[in-house]
Amino acid sequence: MCQVLVEILPFAQETAHRAGGILMDYYGQSHQIEHKSPGDVVTEADKASERFVTQRIQEAYPDHAVLGEEFGLSSANSSYCWAIDPLDGTANYAKHFPIFAVSIALLQNGEPILGVVYEPVTNRTFSAVTGHGATLNGTPISVNSNHEISPDGLFSFSSRNMKSRLPFMQHISKGRNLGSAALHLCSVAAGYMDGSLDLGTKLWDVAAGAVILQEAGGKVTHPSGNALFPLQPNDPAYASGVVAFLATNGKIHQQCVGLIDGSS
Repeated sequence: MCQVLVEILPFAQETAHRAGGILMDYYGQSHQIEHKSPGDVVTEADKASERFVTQRIQEAYPDHAVLGEEFGLSSANSSYCWAIDPLDGTANYAKHFPIFAVSIALLQNGEPILGVVYEPVTNRTFSAVTGHGATLNGTPISVNSNHEISPDGLFSFSSRNMKSRLPFMQHISKGRNLGSAALHLCSVAAGYMDGSLDLGTKLWDVAAGAVILQEAGGKVTHPSGNALFPLQPNDPAYASGVVAFLATNGKIHQQCVGLIDGSS
């Protein structure tokens, strides 16, 4: 399957790039903003991008399921499922803040095996296929070598973490929130950040970044340290259920798990 995935990767990259082009066509304009819930918004660009990605995947791989943020899970019954976020960072995008991405992942039996995260403003493409490493614009990337939580290391948190004032955050002096879970994961994969913690994201936000991070030498689990993947077929994540994750360079993972467990 690995060789097949290597052949699928260019398709996923091109799809992400073209979806990013759709986002840039709308970017900077006045948007038709809908509120799915307080603080959770969607624009016409999200929908246009997801329609394009979904149609392209269904035409190329009609036997695969597709799970998208705006339109849910397709009816296809398959061991392969594409998890797509057409615009990760919609709140940023809607306010013309230039940090957002297209996230596309392929899962096999609940395990992410291919991931592409494309940031159209900077034209950065993070990619990975299981067993073949991770790249940024074609150049191999890897996590940093920090072996303990550092006073000057960067660690990202979601808005939910910040609002909850999680005690674990007291151990991190350089906390950051980019507004995109996918870019948080890729930032750890590229060695910019030591780790990332999110208690309330969704499968389409984390699946691509998870395989990219793992192939870059990092680790992603549930904040408890328990395995995050593979998902069972009936996992709530396929029905927009919450996915909580701890992602690190691997070297500080157990230290983080211990601090989270001790502060809960």
